[in-house]
Amino acid sequence: MGAAWTLIEPICHLLIFSVLFALLRGRSLTGIEYPVFVLVGMAPFLLYRNTALRLMDSLRENRSLFAYKQIKPLDTYLARVLVEACISATVYVILVFGFAWFGFDMAVGHPLQWVATLALGLLFAFSLGMVIALITHAVPGAKIFFRMAFFPLYFISGVLMPATYLPQAMLPILLLNPFLHIVELIRAEALPHYVPVAGVSANYVIAVTLVLLFVALGTYRARRLHLISTKNG
Repeated sequence: MGAAWTLIEPICHLLIFSVLFALLRGRSLTGIEYPVFVLVGMAPFLLYRNTALRLMDSLRENRSLFAYKQIKPLDTYLARVLVEACISATVYVILVFGFAWFGFDMAVGHPLQWVATLALGLLFAFSLGMVIALITHAVPGAKIFFRMAFFPLYFISGVLMPATYLPQAMLPILLLNPFLHIVELIRAEALPHYVPVAGVSANYVIAVTLVLLFVALGTYRARRLHLISTKNG
């Protein structure tokens, strides 16, 4: 069921929100088929969400491996990122072929920039996930807070609608969310006719990622022995 859910979850999201959007606004969105619009933004967001949240449990799930001295906690974090990336890539390829089978245009407008932005988003998710994992190792009760925090992020990161549809008065605050920048950039590079909202910047995502990575690796180095010696998380 766990393996099947990785494919069922995005399909359920696509079906539910495509039907709702078709009833409210019609099938197309600014010249783009709405299911394609959602898939292009939803698949990366689910990858980043799963990466960040699964890192919280990577120490507990792999604690027996620490009996081998050459295996460190950082290895479990990196392994989890690779596993999530491979699973998400497989699911995305299956969905793309399925969409193409039904006649949707799944061509990527700027493939190199698209891949680079996906990689930047994955690095951001890894940095964020490490910070979350270190926090929840020290405070295990914080896990439920971080899991719940991704629910509103799903709606305010432009996954289901263009950022231009979000409340304009709150846009300066919403743009503090790096996920919104990443999703908008991915769509702009994958969909030829999509224009990201003003204020979206790859430089902002890079800056936030570097800060999180510095904090994560610095904290990890200070607590690396404690991560192995305790059973928190």
